[in-house]
Amino acid sequence: MQTPPCCRTVLARSPSAEVARCSCGHIHLSLGPMTIRMDEGTLHAIWHTLGDAQRALSSAAEPEAVATGGWRQ
Repeated sequence: MQTPPCCRTVLARSPSAEVARCSCGHIHLSLGPMTIRMDEGTLHAIWHTLGDAQRALSSAAEPEAVATGGWRQ
């Protein structure tokens, strides 16, 4: 007997990423042409890691912006 195919429900979408939940329970994180399949706990851990990285980037960039009077490109 065949198992029914999985069905995804989009949880969030932006121009660069999409997060969907599969009926089998996996979370699918799509970044451009790449999709990473994970469980909810892993998605939660990635969320915290990205937040830590964003805070580190923000705190590292602030002193330079103040010292030079603005952002450089």
